[in-house]
Amino acid sequence: MIAALHAEWVKATTLRSTWVCLAGFAVAVTGISAAVVGAIGDLQAAEPDYDAGLLAFYGLNFGHVAVIVVAVLLTAGEYGRQTVHDALVAVPRRGVFLASKVAVGAALVLATATVTALVSAVVTQALLGPAGLSLSKLARPTVAAALYPALLAVVCMGVAMVMRDQTGALGLLVPFFFLVSPLLELVPVLQHLAVWLPDRAGQVAVRLHPRPIDAFGPVTGLVVLALWAAAAVLGAWWVLRRRDA
Repeated sequence: MIAALHAEWVKATTLRSTWVCLAGFAVAVTGISAAVVGAIGDLQAAEPDYDAGLLAFYGLNFGHVAVIVVAVLLTAGEYGRQTVHDALVAVPRRGVFLASKVAVGAALVLATATVTALVSAVVTQALLGPAGLSLSKLARPTVAAALYPALLAVVCMGVAMVMRDQTGALGLLVPFFFLVSPLLELVPVLQHLAVWLPDRAGQVAVRLHPRPIDAFGPVTGLVVLALWAAAAVLGAWWVLRRRDA
């Protein structure tokens, strides 16, 4: 397992696309969050339903794209590059192959998201001035803002491994998480169901205050997202065992 982890780490960290996507995530989340707070932060803070967690990490709505891309490239990308056969020869135990790939991808996203969440929290609250919250009051949303992208990356890695096609996986995941899922949450008859989707459950965890449509709290939101991640990985494992590379 250690050798497989090392091999996946080398593959992931020597790809320029990995660092470009992770840097893009950090810039998008921090930059958009800071821009939104700078533009409308004072107005939002004066509203009775103001949610500091949502505003501080508003850029996560756009950072999804970078998370999806890096997850797909680290998994289905091997099928596109025709290197998966050599990888499975080196690591014939497919469960170990999948686990090491997912672990490395999740670790890279988690490390990036943790730094990004801390920077976003500090910058946005500084921009709010007297209306800003202390980091201790934003501790739970900040932790959620770090875990949420990592778990979402695991979901995307599992789906990409099932599809085995990076173009198809990107064509499915980017529109779904960037457009379809948020829009479903705006449809009155679907709101209570939409919050159970992976990204919407993660957003519940990032919020500081619950909404009427939220069917669960922040901790449960992360649990729901983790269950989606586990289901995606189990699906990928099943497909990897039953199909030829």
